[in-house]
Amino acid sequence: MGFWVLRRLVLAVCLAGPLMAGTGSHAQDVPGKPNEGLIAFGLSEQAEVWSNLRGGRQTGVTANGLMTLSVHADLGGLAGLDGWYLYGSVFQIHGRGITQDLVGNLQTVSNIEATRATKLYNLWITKTFMDDRLELRIGQEGANDEMMISQQAQLFLNSSFGYPALLATNLPSGGPNYPIAAPMARFVYKISDAFSWQAAVFDGDPAGPGTGDPQLRNRYGVAFRLRDAPLIFNELWFRPEGWSKENLPGLWKIGVWYHDGDFSDQRFDQSGGKLAVTGASALQHKGNHAFYAVADQLVWRRPGSEDQGLGLWALAMVSPSDRNLIDLYVEGGMTFKGLFESRPKDKLGLAFAYMRTSMGARSYYLDGLAASTGLKAIEPYELVTELTYQYVHSNQVSIQPSLQHIRNPGAALPLSANRYSQVPLKDAFVAGVRAILSY
Repeated sequence: MGFWVLRRLVLAVCLAGPLMAGTGSHAQDVPGKPNEGLIAFGLSEQAEVWSNLRGGRQTGVTANGLMTLSVHADLGGLAGLDGWYLYGSVFQIHGRGITQDLVGNLQTVSNIEATRATKLYNLWITKTFMDDRLELRIGQEGANDEMMISQQAQLFLNSSFGYPALLATNLPSGGPNYPIAAPMARFVYKISDAFSWQAAVFDGDPAGPGTGDPQLRNRYGVAFRLRDAPLIFNELWFRPEGWSKENLPGLWKIGVWYHDGDFSDQRFDQSGGKLAVTGASALQHKGNHAFYAVADQLVWRRPGSEDQGLGLWALAMVSPSDRNLIDLYVEGGMTFKGLFESRPKDKLGLAFAYMRTSMGARSYYLDGLAASTGLKAIEPYELVTELTYQYVHSNQVSIQPSLQHIRNPGAALPLSANRYSQVPLKDAFVAGVRAILSY
């Protein structure tokens, strides 16, 4: 049934009019208005092949892909809502990802890897006020569409660079993130050319409570949950070029997120005993949070160009150790657009993503080891390094190979990829290539 609906939607898109080009990741940069006319449609396919060459759970090859259908409409011309715009997108996720089957790591190898499904993702309306200084958005989207992330990091294919793994690991159902978005409201207020304030509130559990794969609990992306504890973001943005036109472009952020739900202690039960020994119910903590900072800066620009050159970025995020499996996340790297003057749109990138298992979680496993419960010590971190090059053939076609090295895959935790057993995995070396077709 899902594929029949998809075919009808594709036919409608192809007959309706001009198509918008997609981006190289699932989180698409959407302009404030349709490029042409009252309504614009988009269609893109991202197809990729991955091979685990060494380490992890086992070597092998997988293939997966993501088709995205989108619509962007001017509601003023269509429905008389002057200044309001609508955006919606539907995903068709296919194939088999490499992370679960072959690697066994926490930081998913591909940012389009997900449980096979056809589902709604984005569906929101937006309007600007006060001479475009204030923008309001209401509807459904993922937190990583706008919050926390570096624009340079969007080049990379590992999922951590598009949505920090600290949230994906610690929040209920992984938080509002591809492929399951959540109802939300957010605003951006432009204080000056240099400073902006952005805040958003999301439903804090896009799939709802339950066992098993949260992507199946919200199989079609239409749960529209509104009664879960909220997830709230606040960010202050600084653009150096807004301070002085002599500065190179960049975007610096400081922020905090807060989740108002209940979170289980990693080590102690409600009576203060050690969970690994007593097996009792965990002590509950009210709320969870993280502080973070992002530095995203072009440091050298090729003379005569607008955006070609070398960029650097870094992101750091820290959360309480007592209620989180991961309490520190750090990523950073470099990108070079137009490394070769004959290839002005191509991009080269090198990056790393480091996630540290919390002291509370490590203590739990050490307690179990000391009590001879069968538990083993876990690794203190998982580290991903990625090298990638995006070859842009045209506005419609690009090809992007990626090499990734994963240190301590899964950190020796009992993950679903390891059938919930503590399997110490050898460092993995993964190679893949993604082809992006957009119309």
